[in-house]
Amino acid sequence: MQLQIEPLNAALGASVRGLVLSELDVARRDTLLDAFDQHQVLFFPQLNPTAVEHRAIASVFGEPEVHIEGREVDRSSARYVDDENLILVIDSGRNPANFWHTDATFRKRPPGASVIAIRTVPPRGGDTLWLDTYRAFDELAPPIKELARSLRAIHGHPGISDTNPHPVVRTHPRTGREALWLNRGWTTGLEAVPTIQAQPLLRFFFDAMEQPEYTCRWSWSVGDVAVWDNRCTMHYALRDFGDDYREIHRITVAGEVPA
Repeated sequence: MQLQIEPLNAALGASVRGLVLSELDVARRDTLLDAFDQHQVLFFPQLNPTAVEHRAIASVFGEPEVHIEGREVDRSSARYVDDENLILVIDSGRNPANFWHTDATFRKRPPGASVIAIRTVPPRGGDTLWLDTYRAFDELAPPIKELARSLRAIHGHPGISDTNPHPVVRTHPRTGREALWLNRGWTTGLEAVPTIQAQPLLRFFFDAMEQPEYTCRWSWSVGDVAVWDNRCTMHYALRDFGDDYREIHRITVAGEVPA
């Protein structure tokens, strides 16, 4: 069956239909990776993969790795589906992640992508938003772009996670495009810039990035799968479903040192 890739009516994202997991050959893998580089987030409605199939999908986009949680409370309470600890269970009792962030940017080699499968959804609410950080960079004024290219940011919260510096403007290793690589969740300072100067600059960049016009939004159904490029997106998990339960299974794909 031929893959049907339909761009969302939004700044980024595309839905993919017609994927038969037993037919995931080289040609289909290449098609998916090309679509991923173009659209940054791919959605597979009601694909409902098994654990083995979940890993097979993730392998299209890179090498699955054990995800490192930022908070000790999350690391100590982590649950996994598989014996290799590659499929992490994220439920509504954990860190809700209802703020704009990019995953684990405190690491020296942050994740390249995440692949999630939705197992339980609340009766209403619980959508997730993604944001295009290519566009966030592209629409900066030229002098601000040059300033951003000259800066390195500190990612991580001392005492909670590792901390590492990364360039404020990151070049994607496959597409060659530049993206702003900051996020309100993990970016805490600017290298060689005093705090009194760094914090207003960071707030400026965060405010410039977090524009509704740069986003897409997905309403989940049980069995949906999504994969996003951690190098050129941020995301925000809406916490609007009260005490209802939501469960997600997640595989993290290894990345590289940002440059």
